[in-house]
Amino acid sequence: MNLPGRPSRAVLRAAARVPSPAVVYDLDLVTEAEAALRADLSGLPDATILFAVKANRYPPVLRHLATLGVGADVAGLREYEAAVEAGMTPITATSPGFDAAALRRLSGLAVPVDISSRSQLEGWIAAGGLPTDGEIGLRIRVPVAPVERAGTGVAWSRFGVDAADPELHALLKRHRLKVTRLHAHAGEMMTARRAHALTKALLQCCTAAFPDVSAINVGGGLAGLYADPAEARQAWASIAAALSEFAGTTGRRLKLIVEPGMLLTALAGYLVVTARGVDAHPGGVSAVTADASGWNLLSWTRPRLVAQVPDRDEPPQHYRLVGNSCYEEDVLVPDLAAGEVRVGDRLVLNAAGAYVTSMARSLHGMEPPHEEVVRGR
Repeated sequence: MNLPGRPSRAVLRAAARVPSPAVVYDLDLVTEAEAALRADLSGLPDATILFAVKANRYPPVLRHLATLGVGADVAGLREYEAAVEAGMTPITATSPGFDAAALRRLSGLAVPVDISSRSQLEGWIAAGGLPTDGEIGLRIRVPVAPVERAGTGVAWSRFGVDAADPELHALLKRHRLKVTRLHAHAGEMMTARRAHALTKALLQCCTAAFPDVSAINVGGGLAGLYADPAEARQAWASIAAALSEFAGTTGRRLKLIVEPGMLLTALAGYLVVTARGVDAHPGGVSAVTADASGWNLLSWTRPRLVAQVPDRDEPPQHYRLVGNSCYEEDVLVPDLAAGEVRVGDRLVLNAAGAYVTSMARSLHGMEPPHEEVVRGR
């Protein structure tokens, strides 16, 4: 049966032999995704790519990204340790969950930290351990247009400080802190218009409130934008134009930081599951029970079938691929079009390279999937 996005032979060979369930990563697809992003950023020669380690902590994937010259942004100390062990550089840190002890440790390790709230900064100051050079980064709270997000959206990001907060500025002045980086999180970027608006908002802060900023970080959320590669290229061109205009007006040339996570690894990962049961259902569509739980693994991912092992060259039938937990709504793929599925068959699902193992739940105490890398080319 012909299926879209069929994985490489290396992935298919791995799918036939790995312990099931498993996530198999094709490192060559990671290389291709990184090269495509870097090519699109060619108009921004000072751009820095930091992989959002929250998307994937698997050491071989992180080591491969390090060989490509990709740095890391971490939101926890375990993520920091994984990035260091992989040899990723540079490394920055941002999280509303960092307490004063974590901030002191990161500062002592010379890791640039972007503060997420005034209360977080106050706690850091009270505990001591601020950077010796007095330089910090700030996440700026920005509006989020509902049209740019799935569902109803939110009016404002919950992350960041109010750039015009007088108490914040008094705090910075009192402790002689210099803001050298601005950072924003606004969900999925989605469109070139949104990329331009986000950049302009950060540049306005650089002009009106933070004259020492040398770098702006527009965050991640790029997977939706790259649903249309032409739109993505337009977004980077728009950002480049805004930075050029800012440099011409102020004489300050700012560096750009981007934090792709899902974009670099999602489509390089394949979830391999085994059919444990195939049963008729009163709804008229047979249910295939996998040896993995969609509830545990697929919080942010909606995969589709890209291969069946063994491959049966026959007209497709429709199934509902369900998980092996006791949760009624545990579904991996609601409408699975495949050749006849038999108990013991292996099914290969795409888009499992980001926010799958790193976000895995443990309902019933299930272990996370086996992980493995291959080179598909």
